Amino acid sequence: MLTPAPGDPWDEPVEFPVVWTRRWGSGRVFVCTLGHRVADLTVPQTAAIVGRGLAWAARP
Repeated sequence: MLTPAPGDPWDEPVEFPVVWTRRWGSGRVFVCTLGHRVADLTVPQTAAIVGRGLAWAARP
């Protein structure tokens, strides 16, 4: 694993959302960047937020 050197531009802490929603015209967009594998959905908290987000996006 590479470790950034002090002063490298990527050595600074960064905050960014891992889950967000947006309305798009008459539709809804749900984005979740948690995990990268299907197995990640076995984490109860991840499965819950994905399920809730998809339910929100699918509402008429």
